[in-house]
Amino acid sequence: MDRERIKELVKTLKMSSMAEISCREGDSFIRIRRKGAGGEVWAETAGTALPDEPLAQLEASAGDAETVPVRVKLVGTFHQQREGDSEPITEPGAQVAAGEVVGAVETLGKWADIVSPVAGQVVEIVAEEDAPVQYGDVVMLIRPQEVG
Repeated sequence: MDRERIKELVKTLKMSSMAEISCREGDSFIRIRRKGAGGEVWAETAGTALPDEPLAQLEASAGDAETVPVRVKLVGTFHQQREGDSEPITEPGAQVAAGEVVGAVETLGKWADIVSPVAGQVVEIVAEEDAPVQYGDVVMLIRPQEVG
């Protein structure tokens, strides 16, 4: 298992509310989990060597310090469009305003808007359409607009 794959797993764990993630690829196995009150990330491996750089550095490089995560506040199903629409509300590269609707969560047949916490450019839509989400999950990343 290479360094980039481990970084991808750390990023996935950081952007979710999961306590642990594991992956098996051929003879390689890795389990990455949160520990302690600070949510530090720890890894155990079998059949593979961890990369030379410490996991804390991998964790730091897995997230982009220049982006702001858009988190959901409900448990439900993520949608990139409004109820009844087929067009996505936003897409990577789009400019959004603070408080602008950027997605939706469907819970028990009711739809709730997901709004951008900042003005900026949508960098990545992390969650997949119709994916289950829960409180605190990151669904997209926005690069804040520079004030000047």
